[in-house]
Amino acid sequence: MFLRLFEMKRANPALAVALLATLALAAIGCGDAAEPGSVGDPLEVTFLANEGFLLHSGDSKVLIDGLFREGVDGYGKLTLEQRELIETAEAPFNTVDYVLATHLHDDHFNPLASCRYLNANPLAEIITTRQAAERIEKSCNDFGKLNTRIRVGLNEDASVGSTSLDSLVIESIRLHHGATSQVDNLGFRVTIGGRTIVHLGDTQVSPDEMRAAGMADKPVDIAFVPYWYMIDDDWLPAVTEVINPRLIVVMHLPPEGSRHLTTYGGWEPLVGTIKHRFKNAVVFSQPFETQIF
Repeated sequence: MFLRLFEMKRANPALAVALLATLALAAIGCGDAAEPGSVGDPLEVTFLANEGFLLHSGDSKVLIDGLFREGVDGYGKLTLEQRELIETAEAPFNTVDYVLATHLHDDHFNPLASCRYLNANPLAEIITTRQAAERIEKSCNDFGKLNTRIRVGLNEDASVGSTSLDSLVIESIRLHHGATSQVDNLGFRVTIGGRTIVHLGDTQVSPDEMRAAGMADKPVDIAFVPYWYMIDDDWLPAVTEVINPRLIVVMHLPPEGSRHLTTYGGWEPLVGTIKHRFKNAVVFSQPFETQIF
């Protein structure tokens, strides 16, 4: 259907946009979550690898966890050619407003890739943890001319930080990477195209901690959630009761040989189990796959 719509866009742009908007409203209208904000332009979500996504609606673009290189063995990563496309800000990455990095692990972030991208796209800003920002400072030879475009997401008191550009709003929320982990992790709440999107990074917060962090404060249209929340009965209420999104994008799928894949008998049975339990779950399978919501 999307192919036909793109063909229609060439022949009759006005009709195609109207149909896309109708489809987006229909997709987000499914489910039992609270009413979201008013919906504007269609939202394009492009999967990169692991937890990396490009969000695009109207004139707004946000790149999340997409600037990493070799990654971590077993987890999804991009080819050198694909990484080059992003780091040199080739279309569609040439007009990104904000780059968000949830934490400094190698399958989410790379300081040199970040420096290179900021030089290629002089309008973009990076929002990340203090740990990742310090890594960029140590790695970039030209940090002095980039530092005003590198932001620490949280406020000085670790409270929720917020920045905006027209109707695009980015909120940074501390969601720990594990109760004893020394790695800082940010969750992001993004208002784009009239929708509220949350991306949890690699958090392992409990439902009570999720609520205390304010993740139940606003209705959520799409939640980007690491797979472990979808199969652990103790963590599950963090998604189904606290965030309560209309759609769930499942991310950070486990590598071959991991405990969870062995338990479920492979990648396809695991994904099948998640989709059976959650009719509103979406799983991207190929780098640069795009879906419209």
